[in-house]
Amino acid sequence: MRIEWVDRLLTVTATGRSAEPGEFDWSDTERTLGAPLPADFKELRRRFAEWGAFSDHVLVLEAQGDTESVLANYETLLRSVRGNPDNRRIFEPFGILGANDESKGKGLVQWGYSFIEEEYYWQADTSQEPATWPVVARVDPLEPFQRFDMTASEFVYVCSRKPSSPHSVSRRRSRRPVTGPSEPPGIY
Repeated sequence: MRIEWVDRLLTVTATGRSAEPGEFDWSDTERTLGAPLPADFKELRRRFAEWGAFSDHVLVLEAQGDTESVLANYETLLRSVRGNPDNRRIFEPFGILGANDESKGKGLVQWGYSFIEEEYYWQADTSQEPATWPVVARVDPLEPFQRFDMTASEFVYVCSRKPSSPHSVSRRRSRRPVTGPSEPPGIY
């Protein structure tokens, strides 16, 4: 289990903030998916229970809820692709996990998004250890996916800290004129 990225995020975002870790019940989500969620993601949500938006940009979905949860989002996407088969093209070449019998336990599960339409998924394979599921992301629903061989917490960290990342929050910040001390990436 690679939790060090969660610890790194906590270090760079703990600028005078105190937060009590939360405890969440992921059992309904994991039962519906047919696989456990990656441990680093659950730890990310546990340690950042009070917040979910990193750098006012990356929103990490919750354990429970009507709209902003992994389960609610997954069920909405499933209904969308099952109700209108043309919607499956939007998720090619991966598809949504469980959307059809051909996928055999493989497909996308969304774990987050950005406020400018970026989408973040796991390329899930229920026959594999969830810690090995890569992140796939895209800037716009009409753009192709990009694969990142890293955990969700590492992806959030990289987006928050490294301007060279394709989905970097740092790169967007660097385009703004600097008028004073810059605020460290974090949860605002």
